[in-house]
Amino acid sequence: MSENEYIHGGSEVIVQNEIIIVRLSGMFNELGVKKFTDAVRQFVGSLNGRAFGVLINDLKLDGGTPEAYAELEEYNQWLNTQQLVAKAMVIESSTHRDIINKLSPSRSQQNIEYFKSEQDALTWLKQELDSA
Repeated sequence: MSENEYIHGGSEVIVQNEIIIVRLSGMFNELGVKKFTDAVRQFVGSLNGRAFGVLINDLKLDGGTPEAYAELEEYNQWLNTQQLVAKAMVIESSTHRDIINKLSPSRSQQNIEYFKSEQDALTWLKQELDSA
């Protein structure tokens, strides 16, 4: 079996200028989280220290294993050492938002806003990047 057969959770990572858009779906394990966070790390590295924003679309996310949240916390600790200006989260469930915040406490150091639509999130991120 290949490693891909052990990855749980779907992700799409795309880039629009200095905004990284991550769309997540399903139930994640640590390998699924590592897959999308590695893609984000690669893009951030290509920016050579320039400021950026991240949009996380969690509308189709079901959750994750404890190991997935541990991997997410490590990634957010790393993000805090980069030139992250702002993070916009598209999420409907306040319960899910509370779980993410509890299991990834390093996010409290980030400029995060929550939205119901990707378009509203993008508009806010662009404003934050313009004023950085």
